[in-house]
Amino acid sequence: MAIFPEAVEYHIPGIPSIALMLIVTWAIIIISALVIRMNLRPVPRGINTAFELLFNYIYGMADSAIGEKAKNFYPLFLGIFLFVLTGNLLGLIPGFSSPTANLSITLGLAIITFLFYQFQGIKEHGFGYIRHFLGPKLPWYLIPINIMILIIEIISHFARIISLSLRLFINIFSKELLLGILASLFLTFLVGPGFFSKLLSGAVFILRPFILLLGVLVSIVQAFVFTILAIVYVAMAVNESH
Repeated sequence: MAIFPEAVEYHIPGIPSIALMLIVTWAIIIISALVIRMNLRPVPRGINTAFELLFNYIYGMADSAIGEKAKNFYPLFLGIFLFVLTGNLLGLIPGFSSPTANLSITLGLAIITFLFYQFQGIKEHGFGYIRHFLGPKLPWYLIPINIMILIIEIISHFARIISLSLRLFINIFSKELLLGILASLFLTFLVGPGFFSKLLSGAVFILRPFILLLGVLVSIVQAFVFTILAIVYVAMAVNESH
């Protein structure tokens, strides 16, 4: 086993550690969904109430940004939010690491989001969606301006992949790294000789719950940020005027 930075990486033949964390993440989501499904009531109670409020909040954001077509994209937005939130929080459990602290995972999510909203834009508007990358229609002698607008639009759209992936990765990786450093300091001071080392280990131990609370807050905020940006990008694509 290897430590990274706090969680244990389990070396199972044929299953990389990050893949194992992805399996655990989806297992948690699927099991939670089945439990909630079996406890559906006309009047929600307990955890079902919390999930209903959460889902309605995401639905409301999508409806306000996209309009009547938003219901077609509910599964995407809910899937993104639940996966990112569960993956973020998983790293707070001793012995596990957040899959979203891996750049390949966040980059994959960003690429999926990018391809999805581009596809929806083309599906909704056809050639008109591609035409808007050129900017307003100008006289033929101003074509260089259209080309410049095209280049800027392409760069800005691909920059969304970088910003989506790096924002999530950096925030969650820093959370994992900070928890790992605290755990390492606690063990170092705990086994160190003298009263001063024991005092420092106690201080680190007391600090840890506050870092965990901060980690929970960062995990929730980043899940909402990623989902809101996905909603905004889809809205800009499907509502883009001809």
